[in-house]
Amino acid sequence: MSEPTDDLRERAREHVRQMPAETALGNADPAGGSTDDPKIMDEAAREEGEQRS
Repeated sequence: MSEPTDDLRERAREHVRQMPAETALGNADPAGGSTDDPKIMDEAAREEGEQRS
């Protein structure tokens, strides 16, 4: 496989710079994320786990 050219590398860097940080890191949330309090979500997850036991 041939080496990418400097122009291609520069275009890729510019493309990544324009992305939101989450997307550039590969963690994009297609649902748009949540602004809810994470403590409430943690408590709900624990309660759900207790109900399944």
